[in-house]
Amino acid sequence: MRVLIYDSSLQIRDSLISILITAGYEVVAVKDKNNILSMFGKLPFSIAIIEVGENDADMESILEKIYLDDRYHGVHVIVHVADPSREFFTKMMRIGVSGFLLKPFNEKDFLNRFNVLIDKAGVKPKKLKHIVINNLDNFKLVFRHDGVRQILHGMIIEMSPVGLKFIMPPEEASIEVGHVIKNASMSISSYKISFSINILEKIGNEYIGEFEDLSVFNAKLICKFIYDKYIEKLK
Repeated sequence: MRVLIYDSSLQIRDSLISILITAGYEVVAVKDKNNILSMFGKLPFSIAIIEVGENDADMESILEKIYLDDRYHGVHVIVHVADPSREFFTKMMRIGVSGFLLKPFNEKDFLNRFNVLIDKAGVKPKKLKHIVINNLDNFKLVFRHDGVRQILHGMIIEMSPVGLKFIMPPEEASIEVGHVIKNASMSISSYKISFSINILEKIGNEYIGEFEDLSVFNAKLICKFIYDKYIEKLK
């Protein structure tokens, strides 16, 4: 399920991307409100989370166009707003808004509030599938193997917000890495990200595992990396 996001705050946009991608949604964020309609024309969306000011006539016009255009009939719009008046609620409901998320934005309870709204709108998916990127070029996983007392290097071939798939090189393929890899790391841009991996499956020299012991900061870095790769693929 794909979600469009518009918010004037870069920090909030990045937080929404991280939260929703980790939950299993596909996300496309728009920086300029004037690009909302054109993005709707390029890709299908089920949900849109859009920041709206109480007296933002331009945004009201955009939302009205979404409501009146049959092409966007299946899009459920959720408005992100601060201190709305009763008149604002009435106006937004009249042009098809499905729900409201009130500011200030709170990372901790956002997903619960979001799920309540889409459940009421009848669009909460029964099952979600995480974005998986595989256009990774020479992306290495490094970890220490206590059993053989050496540093091992795997090649990451797939990554999602919650885990990865990697292969071991032929010269290290015979080494049994175990069910849990501690003190693993990989580099994204100039950042070294440390974590543990819970191995879920092994097929030949391929391993599938989920992230453990991942800090909030590092989790956001991974989500941003995956999002950027996902957007590249959409272009």
